[in-house]
Amino acid sequence: MRPTPLLPAVLVAALIALQPGASAAQGGQCSLDGLSLGAGQQHVFYSARSVPLGSECAALAQPRSCGADGLSGNASYRYHDCIELEEFMGVNTNRKPGELDPALLARTGTTWIRSNVEVLTYKDQHDGKVQNQAKLERWDFADWDTYTAAADAGERRAILNLMWDFEARGSHPPLPGSQEEKDLFAYLDLQILDKLAPHVDILTTGNEPFVNTLEEDWHPQEAYGGIPIVVFYQRLTEHVDAYLVDRGLRDQISLYMGAFTRLHTEKMQRQPAVLALLDFAETAPYVDGVDMHTHVVNVNQIGKALAFAREHTSKPIVVTEFTFVWRMKQAIEEGDRLGPHFAKRWSRDANETIHDYMSCEVFALAKGCRRNAGVSKAEWDDFFATRDWYIDHFILQAYDLFRQYGVRGATFGLVQGTPTRQQLQPNRPPWYMGFLFAAAAVPPGADGQPQPNYQYLDDFLTIQQQRAARIRH
Repeated sequence: MRPTPLLPAVLVAALIALQPGASAAQGGQCSLDGLSLGAGQQHVFYSARSVPLGSECAALAQPRSCGADGLSGNASYRYHDCIELEEFMGVNTNRKPGELDPALLARTGTTWIRSNVEVLTYKDQHDGKVQNQAKLERWDFADWDTYTAAADAGERRAILNLMWDFEARGSHPPLPGSQEEKDLFAYLDLQILDKLAPHVDILTTGNEPFVNTLEEDWHPQEAYGGIPIVVFYQRLTEHVDAYLVDRGLRDQISLYMGAFTRLHTEKMQRQPAVLALLDFAETAPYVDGVDMHTHVVNVNQIGKALAFAREHTSKPIVVTEFTFVWRMKQAIEEGDRLGPHFAKRWSRDANETIHDYMSCEVFALAKGCRRNAGVSKAEWDDFFATRDWYIDHFILQAYDLFRQYGVRGATFGLVQGTPTRQQLQPNRPPWYMGFLFAAAAVPPGADGQPQPNYQYLDDFLTIQQQRAARIRH
């Protein structure tokens, strides 16, 4: 039998630093890590909340019994549950669940899918506040039929993030206990969770909350009895836990908090609201883990974000979005040009900026450009291969960090959509570059299917092969 691998050193340090307090025995009751035992009762505790792929939680387990002096056994066995990390690499559709094409999913070799639902937009539609017919169609639940079908196929597993975009509306989270909060939570239960939760394996109660909440709500306000963003997400998570228990879904679904963003920055690391939510996620017994998004300028920033998170939580982490979109945006803003080598091979203007190239040659959305958008896959690949700002094998590098910091799994964008003119503005992040399949920039292959993006799909498939090998051995 192969020896159980050691946990990453940084994760061990985090687990030690975040150990819950010693067990207490009061009135014949013992409590530890959110679990209560009566006198004489026994439970298996673990010395870590999770173990790497290929290891077994049983190797870190010890039965402990409740007695007059507290729990028996070694105090280092402090966690009431342990999971064996899948270290999965899944796909993300980010508010576009209709893109979960079974043929594309089959080509990725993954069993994990993720999407998010912007609850406030759906409620606006339900309340008759959305007048634009195109937007009504965009947010129709028909797309979610594709999500649920994909989630239920074979051994597929699904992640769902609940998104609350108060910032886009210039509004604030509802006051705790208010009728507005009651109505919002009731709508969430009956119109969102009743339809989607039975198909989900990981449910995250937020999606970039610090992006989607006005910054004034990151600071204490008397009316809320605390920090509005913290109060709202704490009450929401408690409510969703109660919902899952009531519907008999709690054993099926892991409940996460997040998705935390820009945790590599000092601003977020010092933000009291961030620290309060991370502390709540760590100490609330019904919170199973933490969700993160790591959009960065360089790979080191992913490590910084994960190291910070590990200082504050011993629970499993998922990373449901990760890109180097800010590095790409930086290149556009700095006026990166096509350059002589690339231009000569593809009969382009060497002095053309990459922004104009994307707007005109690739997506044909600028005025005066030819209408037949798209470039050959060979040209698309060569474009990235000749960029000094492109991070080679970004997915593989990120995955190595995910394993180092004990990340349960991550998801990456599945398929590129055609950007709007507004999204192509040079001051906007170029999300259109980072997907497994370059469906909008490159014409379909001979089989009529979208073609792989440069490096991404190859790296993604390499990870699936590495995971399979570790599981076999």
